Amino acid sequence: MKTREWEISWSDSLNVGVPEIDEEHRQFVARVNELNQAIVECEGKATIERLLDLMLMEANHHFWHEQQLLAQWKYPQRAAHAARHAQLTAQFERVMKEFEQADISFTWALKGLHIKQLLVDHLLREDMKFRDFLRKQKELKSRQAPTRVQTGAGRGLKRTGHSGR
Repeated sequence: MKTREWEISWSDSLNVGVPEIDEEHRQFVARVNELNQAIVECEGKATIERLLDLMLMEANHHFWHEQQLLAQWKYPQRAAHAARHAQLTAQFERVMKEFEQADISFTWALKGLHIKQLLVDHLLREDMKFRDFLRKQKELKSRQAPTRVQTGAGRGLKRTGHSGR
């Protein structure tokens, strides 16, 4: 299947390494592509509004879910990340109000594209920060995990993973 120039293709580079969050992000990319297609095909305002409402409802749930996980993981930048979610939500509400008041299809197409871009930018910038944090945490844990070594008597001894040098 040929990719259209406005279509976003999911790639593993967008994974944050948490299956449930990655699935939510994949769903988001699919929603963005639905919105883009509706705009390109000059769908009516009601269709665009329905797609935007659905995207924003899912984004709000995703933000809540992500914030719960970031707190659980003790992500050091979770307050800033939550603040960014709050800023995005306020921007979405403002743009949606402008969208509802706009009568010209060009204007509401731009509003839809603006919301889409805000969400994509958040995924590519902010969520990649906690992906990197999680990868570092996983790497640190794997280095610190005790390993078992066999002795001549067949008993396991704990080794801390440090060479003692």
